[in-house]
Amino acid sequence: MKVTIVDGYLDEPAALGVPPYVSPMIRAAAGLLRYKKHNVKYYTIDTVRTKSLWGSLSDSGLLIVFGGLATPGRYVGGSPITPTELNTILSLNQEPEKILMGPIIRGYSLRGGKNAQLLKLPGEVIQMNDVFSLADRFGVDRSADRYELLNTIYPLGADVIKQHPRYPDVIVEFDVSSGCDRRDGHCSFCTESLFYGAFQSRSLEGIAAELQALKEAGAHAIRFGRSSNILAFGYDRAKDRPDPAAVESLFSTTRDILSPSVLHVDNANPLFITRHPKDSTRIMESIARYDTPGDVLSFGVETFDDRVRQINRLGGNAEEIMFAIELANSVSTRRVDGVPKLLPGINLLYGLPGQSSANMKTDREYLDKILDSGSLVRRVNIRRVIVFEGTPISHMKQSKIDRKTYEHHKSKIRNDFDLPMIKRVFPVGAIIRGVLPEYSRGRMIFGRPLATYPILMASPVHFGSRTDLVVIGHGSRSLTAIPLGSNLNMMSLDALKEIPGIGRKLATTIVLKRPFGTWQDLFRVIGEEATEAIRRARMTLGEEK
Repeated sequence: MKVTIVDGYLDEPAALGVPPYVSPMIRAAAGLLRYKKHNVKYYTIDTVRTKSLWGSLSDSGLLIVFGGLATPGRYVGGSPITPTELNTILSLNQEPEKILMGPIIRGYSLRGGKNAQLLKLPGEVIQMNDVFSLADRFGVDRSADRYELLNTIYPLGADVIKQHPRYPDVIVEFDVSSGCDRRDGHCSFCTESLFYGAFQSRSLEGIAAELQALKEAGAHAIRFGRSSNILAFGYDRAKDRPDPAAVESLFSTTRDILSPSVLHVDNANPLFITRHPKDSTRIMESIARYDTPGDVLSFGVETFDDRVRQINRLGGNAEEIMFAIELANSVSTRRVDGVPKLLPGINLLYGLPGQSSANMKTDREYLDKILDSGSLVRRVNIRRVIVFEGTPISHMKQSKIDRKTYEHHKSKIRNDFDLPMIKRVFPVGAIIRGVLPEYSRGRMIFGRPLATYPILMASPVHFGSRTDLVVIGHGSRSLTAIPLGSNLNMMSLDALKEIPGIGRKLATTIVLKRPFGTWQDLFRVIGEEATEAIRRARMTLGEEK
């Protein structure tokens, strides 16, 4: 039987499947269907849009639409499916049996600050939460061990990435563990424990088999994002015992088998670091030894206000989080090409019971402390909570922070924290490798590298394919950059004036006086300070690359 899968994209606290990411559940579904000898055709919702395939999917015996947003954000690489689009696909393709699969069946919202709403679906549509329900539908035997089936089907679905419109420039979102490792209860808004149950690490043998299949499929970028806490891989929850050796083996095995151009992580629990500082230090050292530059340990801080933390069962306190940030900085801030290997990131969440404008001020005060301490933070994610039925927060009185107050608070953080911090993290002259163009706006080309939380980069110099860029300027959430080794004697006036220390007047002088044969010639025309600015931007005079 031919089966068509439409990927409406996934964004959960511990899994991302919006391009350039490919969700593990897409690969699991494809693998299960291939295990049952079915042919699989895979489309992203963006492909359906661009090729107007809304009513052209009826040549399959089965149509699966997958998706779900529990932590929606703003996306550059793709746009998640909307309820209207979902209904259009389900209505216009009458003949195939239809399955709606993924967290989307538990509720939907395109943005935070709202309760997830159950969808009204047209006609007969089977709803399935995950690939295990699909296994039951096809009569595939499975045990209570979550990974026994997944270790079989993940390798079979690995080469579905070849059907992704961005292939080979995709990031494989890789499954290493499921559930939450906390022993003292779960956060009020937690969907990880609701959707995935008790914490479980995947076996290294199963991981190695999928890595080999991904290698054969041409994967070159991977993120251990399907995990609520990468530091807890191999963790013995009953004995509260971390396993640094297991994490070392995970990363060394990945490097040995796949030798990826990008190897990044996502979630890490700062309180796990505070509770196990020695083991966490060893674990972070292992990650920083094998990963690639620009990596982020995403700390689910949510709030620095201790009272709100207690109300929402977040565990720990603000000072323990500060300790974790400082310890991560002491371990993993080595730079490559001017870019730190591994830094903490901070997630802040609003709309929690007990929150008020006063609590928001507390968050800003702690961010100021981080700045004053000299610690580095790769990025701050700010979002509003989505309430799912079945989570504790759905039965709690929610806060009434109005949109205007929230946006003002967010703007303050972007201006007062993000801008000075991004200058520390990505100094002028830092090289961002493998930037892919995404879109253009006016005379600027915008692109991002394959990475966890990839930084958006704007270049006044056109580039049409994967390019190494050099940082020349900063925004609160983005960088201005030019291609590495840009030729001063050929660069446009508009591009030259963007370089710090140059400006329009000196840029005009350079254009009128060039070509320059040596750096001494340039020095005599524009002076030492401006010449050094050109050198910091790693430009050439055409005589070197």
